Amino acid sequence: MESYLRDEIMALTPAERHQVFRHQEAMSGMFNEVVSYEAAAADWLANSAHEWREERFRRMMALQRKHINEYKWIRSEEAGCDLGPVAIIDWIKMYAPSFREWFEREYETMDPPMVC
Repeated sequence: MESYLRDEIMALTPAERHQVFRHQEAMSGMFNEVVSYEAAAADWLANSAHEWREERFRRMMALQRKHINEYKWIRSEEAGCDLGPVAIIDWIKMYAPSFREWFEREYETMDPPMVC
């Protein structure tokens, strides 16, 4: 295995590793033989990773926007006026890093929800 590919496989997040395992199962069923994790990872990285990462990012951002809007609404109700960007920036400063950590833990082994 090429060293760059080995490095990419080693750098996969827990959620990405889970996707590779799912991909490995699918490939093994399709070829009716056991496909190695490395072969599945190489195929996933070449053919599915980009689209999966983009979709995961879209879903994370949609869920984050939902939380921001809820926070903005609550803070604005408390203040008696629309706080607009002030509440948004407040949420980002206070909650964005912990939200992203929560998101990675919560959706490590399952797909995040689609938020409208």
